[in-house]
Amino acid sequence: EADILQRGAGGYPSVDFKRGECSFCYACAQACTESLFLPRHTRAWDLVFTLTENCLARQSVECHRCQDSCEPMAITFRPTLSGIYQPQLDSQACNGCGACVAICPVSAIKAENHHAH
Repeated sequence: EADILQRGAGGYPSVDFKRGECSFCYACAQACTESLFLPRHTRAWDLVFTLTENCLARQSVECHRCQDSCEPMAITFRPTLSGIYQPQLDSQACNGCGACVAICPVSAIKAENHHAH
């Protein structure tokens, strides 16, 4: 239990990946008396993760912390003509754990509600 859930708007739970990653233990779903959490066989969070322009690699600074923290290897780095490898995020491979959000030194990875896109 990473203590990543906080009281959000209207008292509903809100996930804060800056506090850590989700281990998918489902303790939050078991403790909650409301039907707010998705079934275990579905994706845990209805979120889309995106890389912003704040990314150090996009500022020509070598950093691969997000890739190193990504267990499903959804973040890879591709070479460019400038010599600085650039991150690529594979949303199909992403399991939504948020490890990349917590580890990013410049908060360049955002988690947004899937329905906002």
